[in-house]
Amino acid sequence: MGRVMRPLGSGPARSDACCMMNVQNPTEMLAGSPHGQDAPPFRWLPGMLRFLRRRWPTIIGSAVATLGLAILYLLVATPQFTATTALLVDVRQSNPFRLQPLVTDAQSESALVESQVEVIRSEGLARAVVQQKDLLHDADFNAIGKGIIGSVVGFVADLVSSDGPPDEERLRSLAVEKLMKLVSVRRIGLTAVIEVAVRTPDGVLSARLANALADHYLQRQVAALADVSSMASVWMQKRVGELRDEAIAADGQVQDYRASHNILDTDKGQFNAQQLGDFSLQLTAARARLADAQAKFDRINVISPDRLVDAPMAEAIENTVIVALRKQYLDARRRESEWSARYGSGHTAAVNARIEMVELQKSIRNELARISETYRSELDVAKANEAELSRQLAVLAGAAAEVNSDRIMLRALQSAADSYKAIYENFLQRYTQAVQDQSFPITEARVMSPAVPPLRKSWPKAVLVLGLGLVVGLMLGGALAILHELLDQGLRTPAQIKAATGHECLGMLPRLSASVQSLDGQPADPGLRRLPTRASALRHVIDRPASAFAETMRGIALRTVWRRRTPGGQVIGCVAPRSGEGASTVAANLAYAFADAGYNTLLVDLDLRGASLSRALAPQGTGGAAEIAEGTMPLEQVVWRDPQTGLHFLPAAASKSAAQPARILAPLRADRLMAALRAGYDRVVLDLPAAGSAADASVLAELLDGLLLISSWGDLEGEALAEILDGLRGSRDRLLGVVLNRVEMRRLEQYGVTGPISVPHRETEATV
Repeated sequence: MGRVMRPLGSGPARSDACCMMNVQNPTEMLAGSPHGQDAPPFRWLPGMLRFLRRRWPTIIGSAVATLGLAILYLLVATPQFTATTALLVDVRQSNPFRLQPLVTDAQSESALVESQVEVIRSEGLARAVVQQKDLLHDADFNAIGKGIIGSVVGFVADLVSSDGPPDEERLRSLAVEKLMKLVSVRRIGLTAVIEVAVRTPDGVLSARLANALADHYLQRQVAALADVSSMASVWMQKRVGELRDEAIAADGQVQDYRASHNILDTDKGQFNAQQLGDFSLQLTAARARLADAQAKFDRINVISPDRLVDAPMAEAIENTVIVALRKQYLDARRRESEWSARYGSGHTAAVNARIEMVELQKSIRNELARISETYRSELDVAKANEAELSRQLAVLAGAAAEVNSDRIMLRALQSAADSYKAIYENFLQRYTQAVQDQSFPITEARVMSPAVPPLRKSWPKAVLVLGLGLVVGLMLGGALAILHELLDQGLRTPAQIKAATGHECLGMLPRLSASVQSLDGQPADPGLRRLPTRASALRHVIDRPASAFAETMRGIALRTVWRRRTPGGQVIGCVAPRSGEGASTVAANLAYAFADAGYNTLLVDLDLRGASLSRALAPQGTGGAAEIAEGTMPLEQVVWRDPQTGLHFLPAAASKSAAQPARILAPLRADRLMAALRAGYDRVVLDLPAAGSAADASVLAELLDGLLLISSWGDLEGEALAEILDGLRGSRDRLLGVVLNRVEMRRLEQYGVTGPISVPHRETEATV
């Protein structure tokens, strides 16, 4: 009780740069961006790299396996050789007997090429080649597919089949089926070139079969064209004679109808129509003359007597008599005006001048009357001429109407005659073409390049097979890695602990190796109730204080001090979700850390069923927690002591007594036990039974000041751990945090946990 306390975490070999791992700020927790800001670019890249670091053995193993299968395939596969024949299908090729080139559009030409592809791929062509080349008795052809696999498949097929031995027709059908499997026909892009490829284990055989298919295809095309041309020429010859007779008869009907209805035509058109046009022109001219004469007559009759001299008339200007009379009249008027102005209007000279003016007006009027009579005569002549022309035009129009009605029938007869003539000429042209095609047939396809034996095998291609095997292996490995990642829900990072439980991870303890066991030191002494001082995992924090495990353990102890400080003592329980997760090891080392820091510490084994701590530290104990709860023994008589740190240890029960947890954990006995534990110690660390195996931990947790949940690294899923915490629902407010045990430190960076942990700043002497 009186030993000087030293700060937790200040072990003998402690350095300023702590070697523990940073469990506070893993990469996953730092990946998030502040609220309202865009996520940084390539934020997924670190997580992807960590995923590859975790799962690279699966990916590489799958790639190596598929690559090995690819190499094995290359070793056992039979080499295949492909020979290719190129055919050009050109419907617009030149034909010396074709009168005009054949014009086709792109769509119809494409359909033709695709049709020829199907013709070459057809069973009929393959059957003809098999029969023509006698492939049934071709040793090279029959040897195809006779390997190990083919022999086994054929033997099994013969056993299953109940048709008996095959006949020649069935063998021919099998040969046709085999040939069709060997042949590959394709159109090259959108061109008119068709590629016929044959792949066999023998290059010479491949070339021979490819050329045979192309040659037989062209022969069938020539034969089909000759047959069609022959049938067409026979039918066209008969049809041409019929059309010639029909054309002659139709032309004769036209000539007879023209003669019977007196329908005459000239070089300028129909005779009646020409006459009608001429009379129409004459009538138009006569009507123009009539209008002119009428205008002249009307104009001269509307002149008033007092304007005879100065009236604006063309006749007054063109007629010389009127011009002379008007001149005399104007001269007399001038003299009358002068005399009247000089001597007065009554002067004899003025009177004579006026008399002369009257006479001259009279003369002008008489001349105009004579002109008016002339215009009247011309008007009458024009009217008579117009009337005569109108009458003759009406007669011609009636005659033309009658002729036009006759021409309707004439045009119908002429149209029929022209149609028969056009049909006859067209059929005569087609008949000539058919005769020429029959004697000199030209196919729409020709060989561009014949097949030759290939120099290199076409399959298997080593680079392609190996590359495909590698890619498939990587893809398969990636899929398996992703599946493994999805199925692996074990908790490995503080962020995952926080997300699954809502509590912080207080520390990540490295996995201890078997080398921590040692025979150095003193064994347990039952007589003195002295704990063993030999190196072991239970006292690793004392044996190796500079290790990462010890540093992490002291950090956990320090956090428990500052997270829960209760007056009168602190009782901390260590519980694991399942047995075998190292809760006893963590409880023992936590107690040793407290004791090494100067606290008066008691380690209690309350795992009454397992009692692993009791077997390891006090194998021959005479009493324990069960006896304290029963009140049969005082605490001082059953406590064991560590000579180096002063740690006290209370076993579970006497080695010969059968502890009954249900009896000992009754309310009165449990209260008595806890009161005894709190009485003389600063820190009490309890090793509790697994939470998932019994209800002891849930009952005892309600009596504690703090609770540590210990889980193995990656062994427990978040949902299972959450269910364990739900079972401890009565003590959730007492849960100090979660400790991850047996952590594989070399793999932590694969999950984004890096950097040293920061120890709380208040590393002063901790007192109760």
